[in-house]
Amino acid sequence: MTTTTPPTSLPPVESEAERRADLKRMKTRATGLLVGVALVWVALLLLTDDVGVAGYAIATFEAAMVGALADWFAVTAIFRHPLGLPIPHTAVVASRKDQFGVTLGQFIQENFLTPDVVGPRLAELDVASRAGAWLADPANADRAAAHAAGMIDRLAESSGDDDVITLIEQQVRRRVEATDAGPLAATGMRLLTTEGHHEQLLDELLALLDGFLVSNQHTMRERFTTESPWWLPEPVDDALFNRLFDGVRNLISDAATPGGPGGLREEIHKGIERFTRSLEDDPDVVLRANEFKMQLLDNPELRRWIAAVWGAIKSQLREQAFDDTSRLRQRMQELIVQGGQRLQDDPATNRAVNDLVERTGRGAVEQFSTEISGLVSNTVSSWNTAETADRLELLLGRDLQWIRINGTVVGGLAGFVIHTIARIAG
Repeated sequence: MTTTTPPTSLPPVESEAERRADLKRMKTRATGLLVGVALVWVALLLLTDDVGVAGYAIATFEAAMVGALADWFAVTAIFRHPLGLPIPHTAVVASRKDQFGVTLGQFIQENFLTPDVVGPRLAELDVASRAGAWLADPANADRAAAHAAGMIDRLAESSGDDDVITLIEQQVRRRVEATDAGPLAATGMRLLTTEGHHEQLLDELLALLDGFLVSNQHTMRERFTTESPWWLPEPVDDALFNRLFDGVRNLISDAATPGGPGGLREEIHKGIERFTRSLEDDPDVVLRANEFKMQLLDNPELRRWIAAVWGAIKSQLREQAFDDTSRLRQRMQELIVQGGQRLQDDPATNRAVNDLVERTGRGAVEQFSTEISGLVSNTVSSWNTAETADRLELLLGRDLQWIRINGTVVGGLAGFVIHTIARIAG
């Protein structure tokens, strides 16, 4: 697993209100310094003669005042017309807003949104280890599982039922149509008979048949009497019916007993085996099985059955998605924790994920850097001039006010030096 150096902590991001208050405070300081220098200069002019130390002081404060005014004009001209006067080459932001947006977008594209810049940075981040550590925490895994379950529910809910049912039906039809019904049914029959599961089924069918005969004995007796010859005496009728009825029940009883008289059960087994082979080998039987298969596919009950299954699945998904004790949620949480641990403990998986993140990042900036640059330039272009000037002044204004303060100090020093040189030369 790779290790990385923690990124240098960044200062907290100020809110817009904090930046405005800070800008106002710096403007007050810079303007206050200008006013103070001007008041001292006026006082020196009124109260002293331009000789000796007073001359040096007057020259110093005079130059400081000039420097402060020049820098005030320069800083103000960036954002607006000084004193509202339409002086040429002032209000630079307003007059060149669109070009500034294009330039800013190109600057970001050329210096930030390049594969050579983004790729190494993503590699340093070691996204796999960080994601693994986060996911391996059961509390985080539970939150991730809740989000994933919610997404599953929203996906199921937003999917049109008719569309889903049609899709499932198409898939079922495609698979079933591509499969011969005969061999498939034969395989099912062999699976049923190999383990002897058909014995229990046969017993159930025989018991059901015997129960049917018993429960319908009276009805069958009346039907037998109705269809027997009129001249046949009723006692003979009863004897014949009872003999036939008991004979059929005895036959069913023999078949229900393994190794029973007449070997009827063994004959049934042989009949099942012959039918199974015919499903594989007899073209006529295979053809009839496929025809029956198509009849089932064309039956409207198939779509209703699929709709019922889909409804049950969706209902179960919704129920388990919002139940944090459900098996679905618990299993998702377990898988997320296991995935997080693997990202941390398996170097091959860690490298594979980090490589994928880096390649994805490189590909994204290579593919979309122009669009992002265009977004920046179009966003700036959509601002009105006052809004643009306001936003940029909020961003740069504090430092520009320091320029005014520095200009006042540097101007004063320059005035002192110039006055000194003039005195020495004179």
